[in-house]
Amino acid sequence: MTLPPRFRQCRHLLDVTLPWTIVYCLALSSSFVCSLYALVPSSVRRLPRDDASHIKWRAAIVVCVATMGAGAYPLLFCRNIAFAEDDVESSSFPPWYAYLGFSWRPMQDIKIAVHVLMPYLGALTCSWLRIYHLGRILRRDEEDGTDREEGATRRRLPIAPGPKHLRESLDVAWIRPTCRSLRSLVVDEDQRWTNIRNLAVAPLAEEVVFRACLLPPLLACGGGTLSPAVASWIAPLFFGVAHLHHLHEQYKRVPPGHMSRAVLRRIFLGVMLQFAYTTLFGAYVSHVFVRTGSLGAATIAHVVCNYMGLPEVGFAHPTSNLHGYRYVIASMYLVGIGVFVIGFESRIFPRASVLPSLLYPSKVDGRSSSQSIFVA
Repeated sequence: MTLPPRFRQCRHLLDVTLPWTIVYCLALSSSFVCSLYALVPSSVRRLPRDDASHIKWRAAIVVCVATMGAGAYPLLFCRNIAFAEDDVESSSFPPWYAYLGFSWRPMQDIKIAVHVLMPYLGALTCSWLRIYHLGRILRRDEEDGTDREEGATRRRLPIAPGPKHLRESLDVAWIRPTCRSLRSLVVDEDQRWTNIRNLAVAPLAEEVVFRACLLPPLLACGGGTLSPAVASWIAPLFFGVAHLHHLHEQYKRVPPGHMSRAVLRRIFLGVMLQFAYTTLFGAYVSHVFVRTGSLGAATIAHVVCNYMGLPEVGFAHPTSNLHGYRYVIASMYLVGIGVFVIGFESRIFPRASVLPSLLYPSKVDGRSSSQSIFVA
């Protein structure tokens, strides 16, 4: 069976108005969130959020919503093309899935993974320093044991651990916990599905819905009314709003009789903080998608951030074992942030943004299409 032209090649609609595009974005993002309540049985919704059955239901639903959103895209935004064998102009349009970022660019995806890790340079330093610090303690304990036999006690940590102590600390602080985590994925179904949700299903489904299906229409509406920078800030608002349903979920978790203004204030502030950082994160990933035109790059960035979590700041507390390294860690955070910012104008990203070049091949020039999300 021969596919209709719009499914083989897509001449993207450029005359959809901005209000209708916003309505489409609201409808798609709302369906993503509302389906989690309308289609999940109430008996399942009452289960803990990290229960395997709850995760399976939600995973199946968001995958279906993402699949339907991507499948409906050519029907909504691709203009019918009458092909002729000698029609070079018509045959030059990309397939519809190219607008959604379905492409194979492994080197580009790896560069984005390195870029998104830069703000976590301080956190990665913390992980290494924990191993290093434990090695110093192990060396001190060994030397203290030897000295006690000679009638003396040494209490100051040595400057550096020995190779033997470093290997032992690596085993205690990283290898054994990693092995335990891997074993728990086999024996603990809840833990296994929590990781599948956080590192696979949620990143991919959310990137399909909130990046692949929203950004091309926003850039195309009104013949280019919105610049890439503005579109990269608008799309994350839908992503942030999609997380506001956590307000309802946290409200329901409060035990009866424990509700108070202080509890409500704490819940509200927590959700607003989540809205803020999900919106900021969404702006970055939107920029990645616009610049690279790769759904894989956006998804990898999402996976990395889900795995790393929020940057660690506990080292600044005087009771932390890493407090003595606070200046080193803070310096690494600053270096990482600096490299991250510089990376926007480096070879990490293509010189010309891929998504605008697909929508407006005749309008794209190197400078205007590669602007940062910080420039409107």
